[in-house]
Amino acid sequence: MSVASIRKDLHQIPELGRQEYKTKEYILNFVKDFKCEIFTPTKTSVVLYFDCQKEHTICFRADMDALPICEKTNLEFQSKHNGLMHACAHDGHMAMLLQFALFANENLDKLQNNIVCLFQPSEEDNCGANDIIESKILTKLNVERIFGFHIWPNLNLGKIYTMPKGMLASSCEVNIDIVGKSVHAANKKDGIDALYIATRLINEYYDQMKDLDQPHLIHFGKMVSGTARNIVASQAKIEGTLRAFSDETFDLIRIKLQQLASNLAKMYNTEINVSYNGIYPAVINDSKLVSEYKDVLNLEILTKPFLQAEDFGCYTRHIKSMFMLIGCGSEHLLHTDTFDFDMNILNVGVEAYVTLATFKFSD
Repeated sequence: MSVASIRKDLHQIPELGRQEYKTKEYILNFVKDFKCEIFTPTKTSVVLYFDCQKEHTICFRADMDALPICEKTNLEFQSKHNGLMHACAHDGHMAMLLQFALFANENLDKLQNNIVCLFQPSEEDNCGANDIIESKILTKLNVERIFGFHIWPNLNLGKIYTMPKGMLASSCEVNIDIVGKSVHAANKKDGIDALYIATRLINEYYDQMKDLDQPHLIHFGKMVSGTARNIVASQAKIEGTLRAFSDETFDLIRIKLQQLASNLAKMYNTEINVSYNGIYPAVINDSKLVSEYKDVLNLEILTKPFLQAEDFGCYTRHIKSMFMLIGCGSEHLLHTDTFDFDMNILNVGVEAYVTLATFKFSD
């Protein structure tokens, strides 16, 4: 079976994070006769272990989940699950890894490392990578290095890109709940205007952080408040996103937000609660790995990081890691209902996996 055929199959059965049951079944059926150990450390994950009795063990990771998007590509292999779509290339990532697993199964004598193929659920939703880490499967299998790919728009078609240190941002969703006191507008001085406090918090936070000279992103995209035009709002809810490329900057922007919220709550004698979810650490590549594999894989070195986030960053906190991007040109953008890519680039990823698996290192 070709890598393109695998991608077409997987594209038709998109599933949300931690619900990838059909995807898991497809993978297990594909590898059922392979000469490897098969583990399912979480309910929808699959791990293949090719034990070649080598000194070192390396891991290749592919993400499995899809997005709640109604597909409008008109592809002949379009999604069969209404309202769900592989709009972030995870079908391609899995296809590359399954095609490599097929190679590994048929060429065990050529592998210079023991190989772990990790199919990880829920990259898009609350860091499925953490579930894998907590399962301790990578520790059990003595994984020393981990590699991953993401198909990426606006990079040259078929080229592989990476960079040392921070490449993708730390990210979290921030939720701010402001408690007010509702009164008629005519008695405004007797109330606590949650809507006004919310607008003040947003504007003051933007002003405070605009001179921060470290790369970062602060954006509030949603606010809900009030019940009527002539009533002082009794509550306000703000939703936003925070991103940075270093732990220090990420911590700083959250501390500053909490300090501002505390000061405004004290000033207006009310409650302001700040909470976070979906915290994704930055993808921080091991500089030595980037240097070691630059010529081996003919890597293009990026000159600046991206503000997008990826839960592969969880692995970079525990294992020597290198995340790579495969350029798919500029025709389509990720997370859109028309996203697609030239499937010839999938062979680039498979060949890179083969090169990594058959490259003997001495570290």
